[in-house]
Amino acid sequence: MSDGLSGVGSAPFNVQSDIHQQTQSRERIEAHLAEQRVTKEHRANHAHLEALREQRLDLGKAYDQFGAKTTADRPQGTKINIEV
Repeated sequence: MSDGLSGVGSAPFNVQSDIHQQTQSRERIEAHLAEQRVTKEHRANHAHLEALREQRLDLGKAYDQFGAKTTADRPQGTKINIEV
């Protein structure tokens, strides 16, 4: 009576179904992670552009229309970390 299949039941059918479900789950997870990565990059780029805009405004206050340095009130030692 030991044909090697006792206790297996309908395992071959369940295995295919499980593989299909695992594939769908993996694809949903990958899509979600890709969406999160795009959102994170968008936020980082937005923050970077905002920092550059503020820097440009600060430089606009520090120099007049002819490029000569003015005595604009600007705190010394201010650093903006624009690395993403």
